[in-house]
Amino acid sequence: MDLSELLPKEHVITVKSNEKQLVIKELIQKLQDLGKLDNADRYYTQVMHRETLENTGVGNGFAIPHVRTDSVKKLLTIFGICNEPVEYESFDNQPVKYVMLSIFPTSLSTKYLYLVGMMARIFSNTEKREKIDAARTPSKIYPILTKEAKLYFDSITEINKEENNIESLAGVPSSDLDLLIRLDQLYRMLDSGDKSETLTKKINELRRFIDNRSLAYYERMRQKCQNPFAILEKNTCGGCHMVIPPVEMAKIKGKKSLAVCTYCGRFLIIV
Repeated sequence: MDLSELLPKEHVITVKSNEKQLVIKELIQKLQDLGKLDNADRYYTQVMHRETLENTGVGNGFAIPHVRTDSVKKLLTIFGICNEPVEYESFDNQPVKYVMLSIFPTSLSTKYLYLVGMMARIFSNTEKREKIDAARTPSKIYPILTKEAKLYFDSITEINKEENNIESLAGVPSSDLDLLIRLDQLYRMLDSGDKSETLTKKINELRRFIDNRSLAYYERMRQKCQNPFAILEKNTCGGCHMVIPPVEMAKIKGKKSLAVCTYCGRFLIIV
């Protein structure tokens, strides 16, 4: 999947407004100016109603106002770069600098979630955020997003290829999760420069108590992402910020084995 299918280059713009409602209105009006929709006021009302139900400031200076409606046939997305930080009442209480607004039909919900997952991975990474901050303009930011999109969708492909490996965890008891978290902490100490024999011995001893299937999966995930674990809260993976489908949630809650995110592959810590 290519970024241009989800977010065309001309849909990355600088916004002049410096208030939440005005930024959203400006982005929707731009979609109408581009000929992507009619009756901007109607969609503005729908998006703002959605905001009253749940604030879409997801943190790290990023917001994802959106609405699902079958009055459109395609996924319409526009990415706004704010000239000044905008107060958004985000969950981390930080102002927003980037707003990605989306309008899409129910049939394209999964496609939208892939886009949000990709963007969430970018903005949850300090180095990548700083790179975008330094770019500032649409013409410089879009190539960065394009590159990151390719990396993300390639990783999704790899995860799909490893579905059988994920399924092999079905028989691994959830108690292994505590052991894996402890092992991960020891590995982080090792990565930070502690090369002592005592630490190496602890790692080797702990590995002996962990099921080989979960251990092999953990090591693959550790190579792919900084943190192979994610908190599952309000049916949302804290690693990729994707909402776990109800069917998958039912499976997760109904079993006593290890659970992993169906999108990013991280081990899920259920709170």
